[in-house]
Amino acid sequence: MVRLFVEALPALYACCDVLVRPQDVASAARFQNDKRRREHLAWRRIVRRELGREVVIDYNDVGAPKVDTPNIYISVAHGGEVVAVAIADCRVGVDVESMERNFERARDRYASKEEVALSAQDGWLCMLWTAKEALYKLYGERGVELLALRVVGYDAERGTMHATLPDSSEAEVKIERYSGNIVVAVATFCE
Repeated sequence: MVRLFVEALPALYACCDVLVRPQDVASAARFQNDKRRREHLAWRRIVRRELGREVVIDYNDVGAPKVDTPNIYISVAHGGEVVAVAIADCRVGVDVESMERNFERARDRYASKEEVALSAQDGWLCMLWTAKEALYKLYGERGVELLALRVVGYDAERGTMHATLPDSSEAEVKIERYSGNIVVAVATFCE
């Protein structure tokens, strides 16, 4: 089961927010940019709200966030003024992007001709990029080329993509739109 939370990035955090712990503020302080600090605190606040204030948030060997709760996996993403958190009982990857970004310039680095041909839907390159980023997080290994994460099918009615990963495992990506121009992709392993 996957739970997805997509929320607007708060303008700032009050020091009295009961879900933001002192260690969260300390870890956010390493960022020079105010927006990055707010993103960092926003996703941690969502995780604590959903899993409990005392949950331990750490990072795995490839730098992805993890929690100390058995059989619970998280993935986080931020873009524009939105933060997305996926919490699941299986490995998961999430990404969020604005459709206003130009995805055409880098297309050859992340999309094959076959993948591009899967849909003529408005915003397809954005959806494809977002799916690839979510798949990258799901796969969990540094240095994997986005072209090695192959989208092999798309069901526009269900908003799902079928993908194969470099180790031949299969994954499903659910695509959702928020606020008109925000695309969120959540990738999970197919069972």
